Amino acid sequence: MIGRAAAVLKTMASGDAVAAPIMIVAAHPDDETIGMGAQLWRLHNALLLQVTDGAPRDGRDAAAHGYAGVAEYAFARGVELRAALEAGRAGGVRTEVVGIPDQEACFELISLTQRISQLLRETAPAAIFTQAYEGGHPDHDAAAFAVAAAVWLIAAEGRSPPAILEMTGYHADGPRFATGTFLAADRPITTIELDAADRRRKQSMIDCFTSQRDLLARFDLETERFREAPNYDFLQPPQPGELYYETLRWSITGEIWRRQARGALGELGLHAPPWA
Repeated sequence: MIGRAAAVLKTMASGDAVAAPIMIVAAHPDDETIGMGAQLWRLHNALLLQVTDGAPRDGRDAAAHGYAGVAEYAFARGVELRAALEAGRAGGVRTEVVGIPDQEACFELISLTQRISQLLRETAPAAIFTQAYEGGHPDHDAAAFAVAAAVWLIAAEGRSPPAILEMTGYHADGPRFATGTFLAADRPITTIELDAADRRRKQSMIDCFTSQRDLLARFDLETERFREAPNYDFLQPPQPGELYYETLRWSITGEIWRRQARGALGELGLHAPPWA
């Protein structure tokens, strides 16, 4: 799959349009913009699958952003996504929202994997972009797991699986909140320097996510980085020490996340994934 991955990334890096079918799996509305917002308008046949509705069910985020309730917050995040795609002229990107509650995707790994594998059969993309397994957010890690598991299932059926390509998000770097980089892995990284037009386009997309203004201000507009996904062992922590989302003291921990991953692998019949 390295050849297919390299071909897609070479086309993107050259600034040319990507005619081949592409799939994107992002955990939250705005993750696709953070990771590859400047590239979306170049995709002429893409499906963006949003895993969550972006609204945690405890209501704290909704209240903090001035919304009357969780439903209103989730609706607003969907409106922001549609506005961002329009602002970015991403007319070749159609969307589907799974709608899992924010911070709860690890409890839906089986159904999420099954939906992605079904879409892979229907659309046969050349590549599928998703997020890295690096402990930044449990939903990011769930997206990484579900994409990998879906591709394993497709390969087990004798079909030609798509290349899995990763976009950057965020993770812990010691005490730092690291953005725009990957945790170290034995994979080459394609760095695309954004020109002035791409930076303006991406900024116009970011500006649509008014509820996420403070978070998105922490990401730069100079580059977008991609790589083929490493062969993750999802039963091991993505990095030593405390994961970034564990520092937030949510109800989810890395141990709970990995317990869900172990159970999902068994239910999906993936008793011997490639890293076992």
